[in-house]
Amino acid sequence: MEIHFSILTVTLNAKNDLLKTISSVQNQNYKNFTHYIKDGLSKDGTNNIKFSKYINTYFFESKDKGVYDAMNQAFFHTKSGYILFLNAGDILFSKSSLEELAFNIRENKSYNIYIGGTLQIDPKKNIPLRLMGNGRLYRFLPFAQFPHPSLVIKREILTKLKDTFDSDLEIAGDYKQQLILRKKNLWKTYFLNQIITIMPIGGKSNKNKRSILLGLKETVLFSFKLYNFLSIFIILEKIILNFYSRYKCILYNFRNKIY
Repeated sequence: MEIHFSILTVTLNAKNDLLKTISSVQNQNYKNFTHYIKDGLSKDGTNNIKFSKYINTYFFESKDKGVYDAMNQAFFHTKSGYILFLNAGDILFSKSSLEELAFNIRENKSYNIYIGGTLQIDPKKNIPLRLMGNGRLYRFLPFAQFPHPSLVIKREILTKLKDTFDSDLEIAGDYKQQLILRKKNLWKTYFLNQIITIMPIGGKSNKNKRSILLGLKETVLFSFKLYNFLSIFIILEKIILNFYSRYKCILYNFRNKIY
């Protein structure tokens, strides 16, 4: 069984970060992928990158109304396989990340969503701060939010949604997608003992207090619409996992002698 990955990267005025992401994908040992790069009409010279020199890479530009609208547009161009969202600045954990993923999917092909870990780092100090998506608590909590750079989804599952992401949201559209997949009984997950991606802090969801509060507000509103008063537990789980991911990272740093 040949596994094909559709890797989706959306970007806006982040040329240097995008080049890091492209390099990470191009350096993979496993080459059965298509890298879709959607740019929101950047002004920093992103469109001057020679994308033609990269294998299996498709670049396009278009206007969008935000990150989730951009992701929806990128998804529209995909044709098959397993979807992985890897935004500008995110990188794959190692050169064998896709190879390990493909092996795990072949060995556990009855699932439609594969969940690994995302290591969130301080890019200035290159120190891991959080290890998200990894650990028993993530498997135990029924509404756990998983980092979308390490959530690998069979494409046909996402086509069952009205919209891949709610483009009216600014921060928490990926979590709403996860809750809707659960609500529609499409959440058939396999947990991987694998860190898939590295993500720098400073993204839109956590760059300042306003972003954090807006993400929390969005989550409260859509979780109540989906699950009524269970939304209380959804918010509580988010808080618990925030601390848990930091604890997991402390253990990771200790084992790998990162201080």
